[in-house]
Amino acid sequence: MQRLIPSPSMAVALLALVLATTGTAVAAVNYASNAGKVDGKDAVYSGATLRQAAGNIVATASSGDSRGKIPGKFLGDVMRGAADSFARPAVVNDNANDVATAIGSIPGLGTLSASCFDQNKNVGVEDPATTLTFGNTAGIPVNLSRSVPGQAQVITVVPANTTNAFTIGGSNTFRLHIEAAGVNYVFEGVVRQDGRNTPDARCLVYGYALRVSDTR
Repeated sequence: MQRLIPSPSMAVALLALVLATTGTAVAAVNYASNAGKVDGKDAVYSGATLRQAAGNIVATASSGDSRGKIPGKFLGDVMRGAADSFARPAVVNDNANDVATAIGSIPGLGTLSASCFDQNKNVGVEDPATTLTFGNTAGIPVNLSRSVPGQAQVITVVPANTTNAFTIGGSNTFRLHIEAAGVNYVFEGVVRQDGRNTPDARCLVYGYALRVSDTR
């Protein structure tokens, strides 16, 4: 029987077909082994341990307060925080105090309130001052430090269900650092007095509160 010998062009075509088929198979195997990876890295869920997450990509949380965020335990020594601003203008009542108003809330720790009063006892001549009060509602002692330029720094413990107050008699800045159970809250604020020694004086308190907690 006479054997058929493929022509050179047929041989080239067959070789190309074999190579193309083999390449597709290799690509399919490679794709299957890397399915779900990003740059060759596996993704782990947000509740994984540090050991499970090592060398991989961490997914954001799907629920809870950290929804859409990477849990803090995966961020090493980075600190996280959240800030709120506050502002409270008040008209001075001649020879009287106004009602204290909460200007900042510290979830689980307490509140910061402000009141404006007239330091000048002469009728029709007002000299505004502001009293700031931290009220501890944590149910446990809270650490507090206070800095006001021109006043002695205060570092103390505020017992549960008590308050700590201080007065700023003119325009000045203040800083409060409050801590309990590893939660730190910092108030940076400004007290301003307007219209001193006039019948229409005013107080203004403004600033921001920053909550900082360890991510570990």
